Amino acid sequence: MTLHRLSRRGQIVIPKEAREKLGIQPGDWVFIEIEDDRLVVRRPTPGELLEESLRNYRVGKTLTHEETFRDLV
Repeated sequence: MTLHRLSRRGQIVIPKEAREKLGIQPGDWVFIEIEDDRLVVRRPTPGELLEESLRNYRVGKTLTHEETFRDLV
């Protein structure tokens, strides 16, 4: 565990070791959840990515094929 300070805009940097362990890179989608007093960052499952794409479609926000399926492969 490492201690980090929020920026003035409320942002934090995910440490390199954590990004590597999760297999996430710049531009990847992540879920941020609150569990009790913890902030949890996790990769979405392929099914969750498809559900999000469907929600976006229903409200008129269309994505390109690449945006929709990039993280599924």
